[in-house]
Amino acid sequence: MICVSHSGSVPPVAADLRASAVVNVSGSNSLNLGSSGVYIDGVIFNSGTGGATSPAQINVGNGSNQTFALKNCSLRIATTSSAGRINIGSLDSCYSNLENTTMSFANAGQGIQIVGRVIWTNTPSALLGTMPTTLFFKGGNADAQTLEARGIDLSAAGSGKTIVGAGTGPTASYSFTDCKLNASVTLAATPSSQGAAEIDYVRSGSSGVNYNHGRYRYSGTLSEETTIVRTGGASDGTTPLAWKIITTANAFWTLPFETPPIAIWNDVSGSPVTATIQGIWGGGAVPNDDDIWVEAEYLGDASSPQASFVNDSKANILATGAGQSAGAGTWGGSTTKFALAVTFTPQQKGWVLLRVKAAKASSTFYIDPKVTLT
Repeated sequence: MICVSHSGSVPPVAADLRASAVVNVSGSNSLNLGSSGVYIDGVIFNSGTGGATSPAQINVGNGSNQTFALKNCSLRIATTSSAGRINIGSLDSCYSNLENTTMSFANAGQGIQIVGRVIWTNTPSALLGTMPTTLFFKGGNADAQTLEARGIDLSAAGSGKTIVGAGTGPTASYSFTDCKLNASVTLAATPSSQGAAEIDYVRSGSSGVNYNHGRYRYSGTLSEETTIVRTGGASDGTTPLAWKIITTANAFWTLPFETPPIAIWNDVSGSPVTATIQGIWGGGAVPNDDDIWVEAEYLGDASSPQASFVNDSKANILATGAGQSAGAGTWGGSTTKFALAVTFTPQQKGWVLLRVKAAKASSTFYIDPKVTLT
């Protein structure tokens, strides 16, 4: 389904494409797009027009195994009811690809719910109308919920607004890459349970910098840090950087907060190597190895790519935690330096992936994500 100029060529050519067709559904009636293998270009969909005050929704992919691609479109809730929703996907077998497709709302209680896999890309001024208090609702649907947002301008949602809500139900995964955000917006609420939601932001923010990143989990959050940094440590080439980890009261040794992997190339095979990561915190003494530790994933088998793992935490749940080693280097703040280190013998050259895990509840750690491999 494409929108073209009626006075253009017959059949239409690329120059005839427009983005001005409008489909209106009035009153409390919802607008349902249900089929598979559908491509729509240049259509504005309005639900709840005519001054409706009762719930009306837009449902994209209203059934199982439905695939939709929308380009240069707009999904608009016109009803003033707070129960108005834009629902993208209905079952985990749904797939929706939205390009340069905006969303519009008429009440702060409205928002977006996703089910299945949704890819949303290349959309300037993506949010129109009244900004929802929470943009993405996590519903109770038992099916998979995955959003991959790339190159989306969400900056219209500012102070008092939250991009991803806490929600309930099964795990939902949200990733925002190269997106424009408002400096005052809350990126995500703390997920309501360990399995509720996982939210990652990569190179997304409000200013002209390219190092913004964050991670939101039930057990804690991670954000970039540019003040409490280690001299000679990680950098984007211009700005020294560290990772700021803040654990919640839900962090435990069995359910720690886990950072994204830090990759470093290993050129040694058959001999021991040691990977070290530096950190600092305000705990007064070095943290114990059941408070924070590092896990290395490496190629420990010469005959297959199956990973081997090693960490510097305590050996098991019944063991007593011991202090980590003292750290080295000069930091721009906080008080107590520490080092996380693991020694292992790779059997193949290749990438080593290191993940820092923090389990001490309600604590703040600063990590230099620059690995020393010796």
